Amino acid sequence: MKKECEVVQDLLFGYCDETLNKYSKELVEKHLINCIECQKAYEEIKKERAINSNDKIEIDYLKKINNKLKKKKIIITVISLIILLVVIFNVCIFLYTYDNCRTMEVFLKDNITQEQMINIENIIKNESKDAEIAYISKEDELANLKKALNENNDLLAGYEGDNNIFPASYVVKVKQIKDIEKLEKKLETIDGIEYITWFNEKNPYILFLLDVFHKN
Repeated sequence: MKKECEVVQDLLFGYCDETLNKYSKELVEKHLINCIECQKAYEEIKKERAINSNDKIEIDYLKKINNKLKKKKIIITVISLIILLVVIFNVCIFLYTYDNCRTMEVFLKDNITQEQMINIENIIKNESKDAEIAYISKEDELANLKKALNENNDLLAGYEGDNNIFPASYVVKVKQIKDIEKLEKKLETIDGIEYITWFNEKNPYILFLLDVFHKN
């Protein structure tokens, strides 16, 4: 009988897992009916399996919770980075816009006289004493365009000298944006000026991106 108990107790693990064949299962069940010792061993194995099963369930649950927390952390991190990038981008746009909104280009007619040029400069200085004025000649404008085109500058071949169609201009930079608006009103009726342009008329986002790509 003891030998049969040893055999049955070896089979109890498979019996609990329901992996025994029909003959072995019947052997264990018949033996358990009359053997108290093997019944106790069987109950111990079931308890141990139940504890292990509960531990596994708890571990799996904790793993799921941990995975969810990791996913939430990743999502929060990604969203935070996106928000940060948007904020940085808009700050850059603001600074870029503020700087360029204080700059005006006054394009001059080809037949402008020296007296008209002096008059334009005086008006600018009177309206904004701290204004920075830079004169860009027709030759300088052509050179700047060639530089901007890089290897495609041959597109401007033939525009030198008398064939130069690009206007001379004043580039005016002031400290306050409101000074630009005043200057535009003062200069728009002055003789010798072809047209005036400044940043307020343009989309800041498009210009910023174009400027970045152009520099790169």
